[in-house]
Amino acid sequence: MKIGIYANLFKDAGGTFTLRLYDEFKKTGVEVLLSDELRSLNLEGEYLSRMSLASEADVVVVLGGDGTVLRIAKECARQDAKLFSVNLGHRGFLSETGRNDYFSDSINSILAGEYIIDTRTFLEAKAKGNKFYALNEVVVARGTRTRVVKSEIRVDGALLDTYLSDGIIIGTPTGSTAYNLSAGGPIIAPDVEALVITPICAHSLRSRPVVVNSKSEIWMEILNAEPHAHLNIDGEDILNLADGDSVTVTRSDLKIGFIRLKGYNYYERLLEKMKYWSAIENE
Repeated sequence: MKIGIYANLFKDAGGTFTLRLYDEFKKTGVEVLLSDELRSLNLEGEYLSRMSLASEADVVVVLGGDGTVLRIAKECARQDAKLFSVNLGHRGFLSETGRNDYFSDSINSILAGEYIIDTRTFLEAKAKGNKFYALNEVVVARGTRTRVVKSEIRVDGALLDTYLSDGIIIGTPTGSTAYNLSAGGPIIAPDVEALVITPICAHSLRSRPVVVNSKSEIWMEILNAEPHAHLNIDGEDILNLADGDSVTVTRSDLKIGFIRLKGYNYYERLLEKMKYWSAIENE
């Protein structure tokens, strides 16, 4: 088995946890591959780009927050590499373990194949002749000025609504605990075949999140945005959109497999995360 390590050294200052994980895997005798970002740690091994790491490794272990996971998830999905995430960030909804967990138990389970695969599906967004993939959400949001964006949303050709808002989030069940949740959208269990459309600070009392079938085609046209709107994919600004530009969003065939250890239960994990962060926010 080949294990790839992809770590965010801004989250792992000095590479403390990366070095610990590296040593744990080396003890087992498996081949360890390293991402280019880890060259500063001077570890013995082969350094690879994200795409090459996902292509060569059977399992990619990610150390960081959910943003770190999102940066390599598409490569893992394209190359059919399993992903195991260790949370060194904040909420860590995509992670399986945290910085205070005992790594050896997790490593032994991975090497023994004692885990389940939690499969998550991507969105496909088309805009201005380009195609993008999102694990969490596709967002169209206002530009640098404070003026709202006027947009029209259609689902399978039928008019859903015309919005005056700071933007629109189109999210997956995976992304329902991310930006969608902060904007007042619902949490959707990952095994539910649905997408959610959530307006951001809409200037209308009737504008509420809408859950639609995952097989639907969602089409959005920018009617008015000054000076422009941003197309944001999983937290990254990708394109500027002008009046008349449109975005089409559908469920993709691209899927990523997250490794979950024995005993994993989505609802127990969700409650654990929500309770923990409620306590932190109330301190």
